[in-house]
Amino acid sequence: MYQRDYILRLIERFGRMLIALRNRILNREAEPAPAQAELHDIAREAGLDLDFARRLDPEMLLQWLAPTGEVDEAKFWLLGELLYLAGLEAEGRSEADGGAADFSRSLAVFSLVRADWRPHADLASAGERSLELTRRLDGLRKR
Repeated sequence: MYQRDYILRLIERFGRMLIALRNRILNREAEPAPAQAELHDIAREAGLDLDFARRLDPEMLLQWLAPTGEVDEAKFWLLGELLYLAGLEAEGRSEADGGAADFSRSLAVFSLVRADWRPHADLASAGERSLELTRRLDGLRKR
């Protein structure tokens, strides 16, 4: 309970930063190194290892996040959002997979959060983000 409340407070604190970072990445205004540093700083504050999460396939990622099967929606939402932003950043840098690996990980994480769950009214719900991720992945597969 304490960790969930702590993560919710972090999301509230970083919510505007997440929105601004997303907009900067989508508008190609974010430099790769600072954007990655911001993502890692937020993850670190929440006790998440973004580099480690990005090395796992979606199935292993879910086992790492919830070894007992218990879903902490705040923690899952935050990691899903960070992976989504990492995917956008990779897509913007024209990485070979276009961010698909991070998008797939993000979608797997968001799929375990109730579709209507969101940490704050200004942020996307898990269902909204999942829909966007599905569209992005479908677009990448068609290339």
